[in-house]
Amino acid sequence: MKVETRYGELNVDPLQVITLPRGLPGFEQNTKWKLFHEVDERGDIASRVVLYLQSIDDGGISIPLTDPTLFGFNYDLVLSDSEAAELGIEDPGDVLVLTTLSLKNPEAGGARRLSSTDMYANLSSPILINTKSRIGMQKTLVGHESKVGFKPITLPF
Repeated sequence: MKVETRYGELNVDPLQVITLPRGLPGFEQNTKWKLFHEVDERGDIASRVVLYLQSIDDGGISIPLTDPTLFGFNYDLVLSDSEAAELGIEDPGDVLVLTTLSLKNPEAGGARRLSSTDMYANLSSPILINTKSRIGMQKTLVGHESKVGFKPITLPF
C-alpha cells in the first residue's frame, strides 16, 4: 500500500504495519503505523539513530524516535498483566523499546536540517513494540518524572 507523507510517498508492506490499539496520546484515532529510517537522495539510510513512526491513518503525522540504549539508558520496565496481554508478549526479548524525540524549539525546524542540539529525548514515556505480533503501546512511567524526563542528547549526525 502507498501512503502520502510529508516526506513523500511511502511504500508500506501490510505485513510491516504496527498496530497501536489505543493510539498515542493526542493521536488516539491513529492506530496503524510504520517504523522507518529517513533515506538520502541515493536511497541510503541517512541516520541509523533516528527512526520515524509514521501514521498510516494520517500521512501528516510522523514521530521521531530513537533507541535509548544508544545513549546508555536502559529501562527496567514492569508491565501489568493486561499490558503484557495487550502486547501479546511471550518472550521479553521480543519487545523493542524506543523513546520519542522532541524539538527544544518547535519553531526552529522549518526548511533547515535539524542538528543534534535541537532535540530532547522523552525518557518518561517509552514506546514498546512487540516485534513478533507488531503490536505496540506507549507506557507512561508514573512517579519517575524527577528521575526520567526530557533529557538533552547528542545525536551522532
